Amino acid sequence: MSVIGTLDEAIRVAEGMRDKSTRDPSGDESRLASFAGQLRCVDAAVYSDPTDVGKLIHLAKFCLDVGRKPLARDILDLTLRTIELAEAYEEKFEDAALNRLGALLAGLGDLVRARDFLNFALGRARRNKSQEVPRILANLSAVTLRAEDYEAAAAWAQKGFEELWGRPEGELETRLTVHRVRVDVARARRDVDQLDAALPYFAQAVEQLAALKGETHSRVFEARTALATAGYRLAAWAGDEQGRSRQLAELELLSFSAQVTLGHDHPVAIVVRAAFAAAEFDAGGGTDGVTSDRTKGALRALDAAERSAQDASSLGREHTQTRKLRAALATMRTTALPSAELPYDFEHVYRPQENEDRNKEKKTALKQEQSTIRLIAHAGASYFLSEENRFHGPLVQALDRGVYFRAIISSPWSSLAAFMQRPTAVDPLTSRNILKVIEDSQYYRETFQPVIASYQNLKAMYGDGVELRITSMDIPGSTLLTSDTFFFEPYITSNPAHRTRRGLRVLELKFLNDSKYYVDSLEEFTTQWELSSTYEQFKQHEEGHRSALQSEIDALVDIQVRPSVRKGDVPRS
Repeated sequence: MSVIGTLDEAIRVAEGMRDKSTRDPSGDESRLASFAGQLRCVDAAVYSDPTDVGKLIHLAKFCLDVGRKPLARDILDLTLRTIELAEAYEEKFEDAALNRLGALLAGLGDLVRARDFLNFALGRARRNKSQEVPRILANLSAVTLRAEDYEAAAAWAQKGFEELWGRPEGELETRLTVHRVRVDVARARRDVDQLDAALPYFAQAVEQLAALKGETHSRVFEARTALATAGYRLAAWAGDEQGRSRQLAELELLSFSAQVTLGHDHPVAIVVRAAFAAAEFDAGGGTDGVTSDRTKGALRALDAAERSAQDASSLGREHTQTRKLRAALATMRTTALPSAELPYDFEHVYRPQENEDRNKEKKTALKQEQSTIRLIAHAGASYFLSEENRFHGPLVQALDRGVYFRAIISSPWSSLAAFMQRPTAVDPLTSRNILKVIEDSQYYRETFQPVIASYQNLKAMYGDGVELRITSMDIPGSTLLTSDTFFFEPYITSNPAHRTRRGLRVLELKFLNDSKYYVDSLEEFTTQWELSSTYEQFKQHEEGHRSALQSEIDALVDIQVRPSVRKGDVPRS
C-alpha cells in the first residue's frame, strides 16, 4: 500500500472515493487515515499559505462527502489551528474560505463551533463589504435552524433576504437556503401567515434551480419535495382540502419519479419516499389517533424508507437524515398504534469507549424534555451532584422550564451492603458491625449523603417539581425516561461502591418511545414508584430499615454456621 505524501495526492484519493472510481476504497481510507495522522503531528505553520488552506478545506469536504467524519474532523482541526496562528499577525484568508469552513463544521455536527466561526466570518465580511455576506448569513440561518434556535434562524434568514433584495438574479444556492430556512422556521412555529408569505419566494428559487439543472437532478427532487411538503402543511392548517390533495398528489409523483430516476435507495429518493409517507399518514388521520388501513400503510412505507436510510452507504444509522426519519417514525407509531403492537426495537448500544457520546445524548434528551424526567439509579449522583459535571446542569435547566423530576434511588440499608468493602477482608460481617461498615464507607459519606442534601436543596427551590423516593429492592440498572427516549445501563456488580460515580463500565441501551421496551419500562417505573418510600417516610422509619438489615445479616450468618444434618442422622436432644 503506497503512502500518501502530499495534499494534492490526498485530494485525488478522496475524490476517487467520492466518485467510486477507486478499486480499493478500504485501502484508500487507510491511506487517508494515515495521512491525517501525519497532519496531526505537523506544525500548523507548515500549511499557513492560503493555497494550502484551500486544499485542506477541499480535502475535508471530500472526506465528509464519503462519510469519513473522523478524517474530516482531524483535517478541519488542523485547518482551524493554522488559520488562528497565521492570522495572529495579519488577515490572510478570504471570506469565502472562512464561510466554507463554517459550513463544514456544521456538516460534522459541530453546531456550536460552526456558529461561532460563521459569526467571526460575518464580522470580517461586513468590515470588508464583501460579496460573501449573504452567503454567510444563509449558512448561519441554516446552522441555527439545525440547532432548533428558531428565533435566531429567522433573524439570520431575514437579514440574508434583505441583503439579496434588489440584487440581480444570481446567488441561486444562497437564495434557496435563505428561503427554505424561512419556510422551515414558519413550519416549526406553526405560523400560517409567515409560511404563506415565504412559500412564493422559495417556489421561485426552486423553479430557477430546475431550469438550471433539469427536472431529473437529485437537488431538484429534494427542493421540490421540500416545497410540496410545506405546501401540504399550509393547506392542512388553512383547511384547504383541494390544496391538500393537490400537494399530496405532487409528493406521490415525486416519490415515484425519484425512485425511477435515481434508484429506490438513493439518499434523495429515500427522503422523498419518507416525505410522501408522512403526508399520507397525516391525510389518513394518523395525527388524530385514527388507526386505518391508510395510516398503517403509511407507517409501513416510512418504516421501509428508514430502513433503507440505515442501509444506504451514503447515509447509515447515525446520519442526521436517518435520525430525523427515525424520530418521525417514532412519533407516528406512538400516535397510531396500540402499545401492544409496538416493536421490541432499540435505537443504539453505547460501549465504554462511547461514554462521551452516551453522555451527550442523555444531555440532549434532558434539554429537550418539556414534561417529566424519570430516573431509577443506585444513587443518582450524576444528576444530583454538580461536581460530577454530567447531568446536573441540564436537569436544573429543565426544572427551571417547569419540567417535573421523579427519582428512585437505593436505600443504603439494603442487603447489598454485604458486598461493601470492609476495613479488612478478614473481618466477619455481623449485625454488630454492618451499620458501622455502611456509615464509614466512601459511598455513604461521599455519595448517598451529598445526594440527599442536594435533593433537599432542589426540593426547597422547586417544591413539588422534585420528588425523591427510596427503595429497599435491588435495582438491576440505571434507567432514564423522558417523553421521547429511554436509556438503560445494566449493573454488572452488586457492590454499591462500584455502582456510582464512574464512567460507563458495560453498555447502555437507548430506545425511542415507539419501542415496546419503552412502554414496559414506563409501567415498571410506575410500579417501583408505588412500592418505594418517599424521603419523608424513609426518614421516619429509617431505624426500622437499619434493624431489618441487622436481622437479615443475623439470619444469613446463622444459616452459614449452622451444622448440616445429613439424611439418616438422628439429631441430638
